Amino acid sequence: MKTSPFDPEPVEVIFVSGRPVQVTFRKKRQKVRDIVNIWRVDDTWWQRPVVRMYYTLELESGRRVTVFQDLPGGAWYRQNWTV
Repeated sequence: MKTSPFDPEPVEVIFVSGRPVQVTFRKKRQKVRDIVNIWRVDDTWWQRPVVRMYYTLELESGRRVTVFQDLPGGAWYRQNWTV
């Protein structure tokens, strides 16, 4: 349940040869044109440790999105930095 517009939302990411090639969110499927940035977060100050791999992606539409994979669970999310 989202409590803030900044909460991550679940997405589907398709990987081919170790790179994201397609992202589906809000029932809309978009191809990835480019990977703009990749970084990993390992943090333990939360009640449960956070281990995530983040990607800033440029989609075929030209829009940039940031997605991350929760590494322990494997689920993907879109990180909402702005409303």
